Amino acid sequence: MAATYDDQRTNAPGDNEGLVALRESLPARPRVLDLGCGAGAGPLQFLPAERAVGLDFSSEQLRLARDRVEADLVAGELTALPFAADSFDAVTAFYSVIHLPIGAHADCYAEVARVLAPGGEFLFSIGDDWAGTNDDWLDTGERMAWSFPPLSETEQLLADAGLTVVDRYGVESEVDDDEWPFLRCRLGT
Repeated sequence: MAATYDDQRTNAPGDNEGLVALRESLPARPRVLDLGCGAGAGPLQFLPAERAVGLDFSSEQLRLARDRVEADLVAGELTALPFAADSFDAVTAFYSVIHLPIGAHADCYAEVARVLAPGGEFLFSIGDDWAGTNDDWLDTGERMAWSFPPLSETEQLLADAGLTVVDRYGVESEVDDDEWPFLRCRLGT
């Protein structure tokens, strides 16, 4: 499924207004982490690469990313990040948290807060109160699952982790023709 998803993911990172704003707000020589980096399209292509890290659980996605970006690439889970506390100035997660079971979202946000430096930012996509599966996603014969609580519950989970939402906006996805909510958060404000 990795190559098919990569072929169909056509949104240009520069079209995401929150990602542009995040890039402009980063300090000199920022350390950034992209969770669920996939094949490297998106934040890893757009944010400063000399100190970027991409994390994904799919070895095939990471293989594709190695051909596309110069970032450090790490295999891992969103709920148990293999990084020290206060390691990153920014964390992104585009279309990745949505694949965690709802019960794991709080663990993911706690891990993001743990690895962010004070004042660091978290920019990610989420949905609003839905769960479902597709047994033949993108006509690949592979099963994909999505789950996310109501947006108000997501915002409470973020607050519980010490993350304050500072911006909300939507981005049209060309993969599924839906608008996905994006939240930009800051640690400790």
